[in-house]
Amino acid sequence: MEPDWDKRYREGFPGRSMEAHELVRCYAPLMPRDRPVIDVAAGRGRDLLFLARWGLRVCGLEKSGEAIAQARRAADREGLEMCLVRGDALLLPFREGVAGVVLVFYFLERAIMAGLIRLLAPGGLMLYETFLKRQNQIDRQRDPRYLLDDGELRGYFSELESLTYEEGIFDIRGQRRAIARYAGRKR
Repeated sequence: MEPDWDKRYREGFPGRSMEAHELVRCYAPLMPRDRPVIDVAAGRGRDLLFLARWGLRVCGLEKSGEAIAQARRAADREGLEMCLVRGDALLLPFREGVAGVVLVFYFLERAIMAGLIRLLAPGGLMLYETFLKRQNQIDRQRDPRYLLDDGELRGYFSELESLTYEEGIFDIRGQRRAIARYAGRKR
């Protein structure tokens, strides 16, 4: 049974920061400005808010109406423009080749990996980070269908020029996380 994402966003996620992810902060200066950033499973829009402050055009895809409402309120408070689309990531409702950047953080749906690459224009950046199966040895049990095997993430992006790849256990805001991180550019 799928979680009630609206309820989860209404109740809040303990310890969830509104600070942009490290990969986003690192690669923001290299992001193309002539095409939009698409954030798949954008949540409350933390990365989109950061990039909108940099003057980039941003668009988030999110299943939760509550998360979209929270992202919209945050953007409105700062006077930032942000496109937010309520939809299912399995459908990827964007034209191929439209994105200068595709972001995916802590979301894994293997069926769309090739589609994520197709969203990128030539020269576009892919930034992806999510949990490894090893995370289940560190804290609460997560559904292993949505966790990566060691080495798996890199394999999905073999047609891209790899800029960064690392996996392991990292301290992220005081919490141990078993993750894989990837940054690559479409040739």
